[in-house]
Amino acid sequence: MSRNSKTGALALAFAAAAASGAAQAETMRIAHGFPAQSIVDDTFKVLAQHVEDNTDLDTEVFALTVLDLKQASPGLTSGVADSTMLLTAYFPNEFSEQNFVADLTMVANLGARPASIGATVGGALMEYVTMHCPECVRQNLAQNQIGLAFAPGSQFSLLCREPASSVEDIEGRAVRGPVSIFRRWAEAMGASPITISANEVFDGLNQGLVDCTINAIGEMSNLSLFDVVGGITPGMPGGTFGGSGIGQLNLDFWLSLDMEEREAVARGMSEATAFMVTAYVKQEVLDLETAREKGIEIVEADAALRDATEAFIRDDVETIKSIYRDDFRLDDVDGKVDTFLALLEKWKKLTNELDPTDTEALAELFWTEIHSKLDLETYGLN
Repeated sequence: MSRNSKTGALALAFAAAAASGAAQAETMRIAHGFPAQSIVDDTFKVLAQHVEDNTDLDTEVFALTVLDLKQASPGLTSGVADSTMLLTAYFPNEFSEQNFVADLTMVANLGARPASIGATVGGALMEYVTMHCPECVRQNLAQNQIGLAFAPGSQFSLLCREPASSVEDIEGRAVRGPVSIFRRWAEAMGASPITISANEVFDGLNQGLVDCTINAIGEMSNLSLFDVVGGITPGMPGGTFGGSGIGQLNLDFWLSLDMEEREAVARGMSEATAFMVTAYVKQEVLDLETAREKGIEIVEADAALRDATEAFIRDDVETIKSIYRDDFRLDDVDGKVDTFLALLEKWKKLTNELDPTDTEALAELFWTEIHSKLDLETYGLN
C-alpha cells in the first residue's frame, strides 16, 4: 500500500537495496522533497494507485523524509528511490537541454493566452523531451535516469504587499523571482530582483524585505501568504515553472520492468501529470476566493504593463538562446527553439478545447498524444 515514510533512516535501506543489483522489481519506491498532503504528494499517490491497480507491484510514497529537492537527482541516480520529482533548474549543467526549453514558458502567452498554461507547457515539454530531443535522453542516461513527464502549475502572478497594476507600481520595488527569467523581467520593469527560497517568502514579505513575489496564486495557501499579501495581479508576468519533472525514473528500475509494467507506469504518468496540472488550476480558484474574503485586492495589469511584458518576452527569447549557446554550449539553439515553439502552439490548440479542471480528459490527451506513442522497449536507452 502507498504510505508516507516516518524516518529518514529508510534511505540507508534503500541504498543497500540499490547495491544488490537490478533484479525484477517488486516495489516501486517513490521519494519526493515536498510535504505530505501537498499537491505533489497527492500527485504521486495517484501514480502509485494506478501502478498498484494495473500491476503486481507494490508502491511506497515517501514525502520529504528520504530525499529533499537538492538530493532528488543524485538520489535517483544511485537508486535511493525509483521515482522522484526532479526540479531540473536545481541541476543546470546535468539537464541543460531540458532547462533550455523550460525557460521558454512565457512565450506560451504571446497571442491568445492558453486556457491552461500548465496543460499547454506540460504537453509541449513532454512531447519535446520524449520525441524530439535525443540530447535530453542522453543527459538523462548520463544520470542513470529516464524522463517521462513534466507537470507545470498555473500562470505566475504578482503577489504583493500592496497592489501593483502598472510599470510605475513595480518600479523600485524588491521583487522576488523564482528563476532567472522572472528576475530578468523584474529588472526590465525597473524593479530590484531578489533571490530567496520559497521557504523565505513569508518572512521576506512580512518584514518588508520583499515587496512582491512572482508565484502561482495557489502558493497563497501553500506558503501561508494570506496575512502578508495585500494585492494580487493575476497572470502578470505570466509563464510558469517548466522544469517540474514529475516523471523522472531510475533507469535500473525501468529496465527491471516487463512491458506490461512499463505501460502501466507510463499510463500512470499521464494520469498523475493531469492530476497535478488541474489541481493547481483548482487551487488558484479557491485561493482567489479566500483572498477576496480577506480583503486582498485583486487588480488587473494595465495595458502599458501588458505591452511591456510582451516586448520583454519577445526580446528575452534571444537572451535565453545566448545563455544556453554560450554558457552551456548547446548546439542548434535556433532549431530547438523553433521546434519547441511549434509544440507550444500545437498544445495550446489541443488543450484550449478542454475544461482546464477536467483531469480525466487531460490524462487521456497526454496518453493519446505522447505516452502511448513511445516504444517502451527502447525508450530512454539510446
